[in-house]
Formats: sequence, structure tokens, C-alpha cells
Amino acid sequence: MSTTCCTCFQGLVGRKKQDVHRRRSGSWQPTAALVPNEMTNVWASPVPRTFRDDKDGADLDLVMSSLDTDVPHVPGKAKSKSNARRRSKFEIEQLTMSPGSLPKPLTAHEREQAIRRLEPTATFEMLNQVPEELLEEASPQAQELRRKLTKGATVVFVSAGYPGKRFIYERAAALGVKSVILDHPDSWSKNLVDEGIIAKFLPVDMGQTSEEVFKDAVHAISELGKDGITGKVDGVVTFVELSVPLTSRLAEVLGLPGMSPAAVDAARDKHRTRAALKKAGLPTPSNYLIKQGSELKAAADVVGFPAVLKPVSGAASLGVKKVLNFQELESSYLEVAEELGG
Repeated sequence: MSTTCCTCFQGLVGRKKQDVHRRRSGSWQPTAALVPNEMTNVWASPVPRTFRDDKDGADLDLVMSSLDTDVPHVPGKAKSKSNARRRSKFEIEQLTMSPGSLPKPLTAHEREQAIRRLEPTATFEMLNQVPEELLEEASPQAQELRRKLTKGATVVFVSAGYPGKRFIYERAAALGVKSVILDHPDSWSKNLVDEGIIAKFLPVDMGQTSEEVFKDAVHAISELGKDGITGKVDGVVTFVELSVPLTSRLAEVLGLPGMSPAAVDAARDKHRTRAALKKAGLPTPSNYLIKQGSELKAAADVVGFPAVLKPVSGAASLGVKKVLNFQELESSYLEVAEELGG
């Protein structure tokens, strides 16, 4: 079963009224009582963590691209118990060596070919009927127009994040968005289907490598619209940092708007980011890329102390350690390797 959603709007004062129709939007409608939860100081991506202000060492960074642990264990130093579970292959790749095994970004020609092979989305067809200047105006009428164009859109959220992000899906439902969450089969967010907040939940084994997750996600998203519950995908987004490289590649291969994977990769890699800033003539802190434990001494000689040790593509302060001397650097390196790779 498929439905057509009619959106009528009066544009700006004195402009001709226009009728815009969303084709094959699907039958699903939100059924929950959409009252935003009262949540304060709740955030997560990927792990809630108390903010620490380490200004003394913030201007000197040491970054690491892998979790080689060839540094001898420090005698008397107990192993960290912070890792309550083993991290998945996807997590480890995105925390320590993003983009990991994800496919390389498409060339401009490949991206153009991908777009040409795909049928235009319902949202794209609707936008083509609306004057561009009206979409960009900062007026109540234009804002109402944008909301009406959003209503009925099928949007895939890649990784639900932690329960504190529930308000995002509640707000999307209130705006009439047919939200689809793609996440691990045991995600808390799958229950949002029964609550009438999201239209569908797409289970993908996030314990696989990034490449395998990508392939399964492309297949699952490509199937949307066939059962009449939602329309075909209009957009893919994420509010989880580790899933940004994956989401950018999904948008690219599906011919949807999104950030360039190449730009995302440069931004997620702290060493590449600093290199880009330095090339642009902007001030950057001293840094050294540690690829294995045997490079710690060379890194310390270049950067000096105090310094900050952090995974090259980490997130949410995971594995971030302030070090004041070489002994702390050695022990912190081992702790980070255990915390992220255990």
C-alpha cells in the first residue's frame, strides 16, 4: 500500500499558491503522545563522560593510529577494568583507524554515475517545484513551507545513540517524519516502533567490520518502500560521531545529499586535520603520529611535556590521557590500548 501526501502552501504574501505532492510516502503515521521528555545534561556519542578541562596540556597532542601494545607492562600497574565489554570490530576501526575498512570515497565521475542510475527521491521532486529563494527565506511562511516539505519524508538515522537521544526521534515524529533507525539488533531504539515514534527498525550486526556493516546497511536501506510502510529513503543522517564516515558513504552511494566522505575522513583524523590546518597557515599544536609503541620516545622528544595522548580518530574523550612525563606516557599508552581494544 502506498499513499500520496498533498502539501499546499501560500508562499509569500502576494505569491501564487502552489500544490506540492509527495508521492508514495507510505502508510505509517506516528501514534505516540509526543510530549518531549524532560532531560537535562544528557548526551552520548558514543559514551557519556564527565567533561574535564585540562587546559595545561591542551596545546600539545600525541595521536595514535593503531593499538599496538609492544611497550612492556608497567610493574605493579593493575590493568584497567573500565572495559565492561569487548568492543565490536566496527567500533575499534572507527575509534582507532577511521574510516577503517569502509570503501574509499567515490570519484566525481562515479558519484555522478550513481546519481544518474537512481530514481529521484520524492523530496527532490517536491523541491524542484518550489522557488529556491522561498526555501531560503527567513520568514514564518518559508519556515512553514520547509516543515510541510519535511512531513512524510522517510529519513534513516544511522545508529540510534544512547537513550538520551530519544528526544530527536520524538521531535522528528512530531514533524511528521517517517523515521527509520538502523542499528544493532539489541538496540534500545527498536522499541520505538511499538511506541509509534519511528516507522521501522533495521537491524544490522554492528559487530562486523565496517565494510560488512556498510554492505548490509546499503541493502537494508535499498529495500525501504517495498512494503508500503514508508516511502523510499529521502535522506540518511546520524547523531553519533563514530557513524559519520559510514553515513557519508551511504549518502554518496545512494545518491542522497550528504557530507563528502573525503572531508569527513580528514575531519575525523586528528593528524590529517592538523596537517590541513598547518598547510593553510593556521597555528597548530605540536604533534606526533604514533603507529607503534616503539615510537613513544621519538614522540616525546618532538612534542615534549605536558602533552595529551589521544586516539587519532577517537570520540567523546575516549582514550584521552594527559601525560606529564615519559613514564606516564608509557603507562597511559598501555591503558588506552586496553580501554579501546579490550
